[in-house]
Amino acid sequence: MDFTQLLKSEIRPALGVTEVGAIALATARAYGAVGGEILYIEVQMNGGLFKNSFSCGIPGTNELGCKMAAALGAVGGKWELGLECLKGINQEHVEKAKKIPVAISIAEDKDTIYIQGEITTTRGVGIARIEGIHDNITYVAGDDEILFQTKKGVEEEEKELVPFDAISIADMVEYASSVSIEELDVIKEMTEMNCKLSQVGAVGVGLAISSTLDAFRKKGILGNDMIYDAQRLTCSAMDARLSGLPDPAMSIVGSGSHGILCSLPVVSYGRNIEASEEAILRAVALSGLVTIYSKHYTGRLSPLCGCVLGGGSGAAAGLVFLMGGGATEVSNAINHMAANLTGMICDGGSIGCSLKASAGVYSAFLSAMLAMNHTAIPQYLGVVGSSAEETVKNLGRISAEGMSGMDRIIIDIMQR
Repeated sequence: MDFTQLLKSEIRPALGVTEVGAIALATARAYGAVGGEILYIEVQMNGGLFKNSFSCGIPGTNELGCKMAAALGAVGGKWELGLECLKGINQEHVEKAKKIPVAISIAEDKDTIYIQGEITTTRGVGIARIEGIHDNITYVAGDDEILFQTKKGVEEEEKELVPFDAISIADMVEYASSVSIEELDVIKEMTEMNCKLSQVGAVGVGLAISSTLDAFRKKGILGNDMIYDAQRLTCSAMDARLSGLPDPAMSIVGSGSHGILCSLPVVSYGRNIEASEEAILRAVALSGLVTIYSKHYTGRLSPLCGCVLGGGSGAAAGLVFLMGGGATEVSNAINHMAANLTGMICDGGSIGCSLKASAGVYSAFLSAMLAMNHTAIPQYLGVVGSSAEETVKNLGRISAEGMSGMDRIIIDIMQR
């Protein structure tokens, strides 16, 4: 199994919440196919993508939501930049976007990522479609002429060639321990980009969680410990990303929040214990693999909070690695995360995600510490299976079967 290639294929920069970027990418590409003066925009998307983009900040602006993302993608997006297509958006673009009628509808028959942007201009109609993966453009047409078309979801189908059912936690730990450090350049880029984003967010944006933690530490309510440091580093990056600051996060499995949570708690702990950069990169690589593995079963857009249960489980694994644990302890930590936070719902991308991330960081540390203290939650207790691998698959069933109606309820609430 080529774990290096898997990491490289799933880790990439994203500006703002990934769903917002994907919507803007679709409309930017649709406009690029036809040009002219924009008359109105129609966007259709699956329910999960609508939910995740509904309350999101738009990078570089004070605006929120999927309608504004669609309009800004059309008036100023650069589709060639992929999920960073809104880079360079300014107030002039915002004022122009506000004047454009935008209609959003939900494709009830689409369970996976799906966006179709249709832009009517003085020159005709431009259409672009994204399927399966946030930046996987599968169809482009300009004024009834097909400019590009590929097999539906081809990128997603290629990823399905990864034999996830045959992968074990031990395989991932072995890889992290033995891979040539030169193969982890993408992990180094991830840690650097997300740490930079945290520095930007530390000034106090979004919910400003790090500022609140600082204030109550000074009052003696909180201690100045490693968990506190990890929460500050992680939540500053989350606040920056979710409030719409114009700085990218390094995403994993299509989510900047997942990328932040699977990397920054591990980086923070590693630096606190003065671990070598190589050890930290290896630990973050393991965290990334566990996150990818978990999201394969729960889905890229899930009713469960993947940021915590995917990225947080990855962080727990990375922490165990830095604490000197092996596959057994990593597996136990993953089980602890599932036993603790299964049931935390995803109610869309917003600044509120920083709260979930803070809980996820604490839970990742607690899960790792329990594992390293030779504590393992018993098998077959609730969602916990006979192995960590089975537990992750159980989470997939809960997401797909047990919570199948959750997104519809949340969307109904959003549209009240």
